[in-house]
Amino acid sequence: MIRITYSRDQQSLAEIIRDDLGEEKRPAQPTLLVLISAQSITDPNVLAEVDRAKRECEFVLPILTEHVTLPPQLAIAQPLDFSAGYNRDRLQRRLAGETAPPDHIRRANRRALAVIGAIVALMFCLAIVAMIRGYVAFPVAEYNEEATFQAEWVDGLIRETLDYVAPRSTEDAQNFAATYEAAPTRLYFYVRGTATAMARGQED
Repeated sequence: MIRITYSRDQQSLAEIIRDDLGEEKRPAQPTLLVLISAQSITDPNVLAEVDRAKRECEFVLPILTEHVTLPPQLAIAQPLDFSAGYNRDRLQRRLAGETAPPDHIRRANRRALAVIGAIVALMFCLAIVAMIRGYVAFPVAEYNEEATFQAEWVDGLIRETLDYVAPRSTEDAQNFAATYEAAPTRLYFYVRGTATAMARGQED
């Protein structure tokens, strides 16, 4: 968003600038253009707009329309000198340059990314070396303990049902297919495993 503040003597120039910038791509950073003249540097409305822009961290661009000395309140940035005449292209180039990230900020961002990338790569390499040398290992004992607990828990839930359907005679074995089909779907695997275990035991 671009705003323009000016005194009455600069209204015509402000309208020209507004028309010139109307079709331009809006900068990402809110911007205040201050038309500087002998009248505007003492205009309370202009000064109030400058104070507001500073509070809201907007970019403030002074535009000299006359040769005047800027008061400290308006000496915010290097002014654009149009005292010899307005130049649309110069204004657009200045706005494009000011709204783009400065070179030193881009360089600082690249350095920060490089440092972060190096730290991540170092931590990854240290983790690989620690695993290879055995300093870091998977908690096998904990995994085994958890697997045993789950097996006991499942066994406690279905043992009674498996004991009921397990074949105990030749006739039961012959009719086991019907028993298997009648069992709840969630128990198919365990019922089949029981029959297989019996078959292995009989073969032995």
